[in-house]
Amino acid sequence: MRSQKQIIIEIRSLLDELDGSLGLEKINLSSTKKIIKENIKLAPPKGALGAVNMLIDEKFLDTPKEISTILQKLKEVGHYHKSTAIAMNLLNLTKRRILNRFQNKETKNWEYVIRK
Repeated sequence: MRSQKQIIIEIRSLLDELDGSLGLEKINLSSTKKIIKENIKLAPPKGALGAVNMLIDEKFLDTPKEISTILQKLKEVGHYHKSTAIAMNLLNLTKRRILNRFQNKETKNWEYVIRK
């Protein structure tokens, strides 16, 4: 079985061979990767995740908020999503350590806040 380094060396030699047959100069792969990353702009997430990300960008979740408050804010700005979709995305963002969640001692509801 070939190692990763051996495979990379083989790929580079094949690319050099292909460049030579086309009469091109040697390509610098690291600069090519950098150019590609700069030129490709990822589309922002759509749907419930995009809506939650919008609230994060607007710093709405800088203070702890319950799901009902988050849903109300989204409706105010024209985003209508099921509470289950918003709840699942909030939980996923918590698992990815973007948000923190804790249970409010008085209401027993979960509250979400940006992790600092």
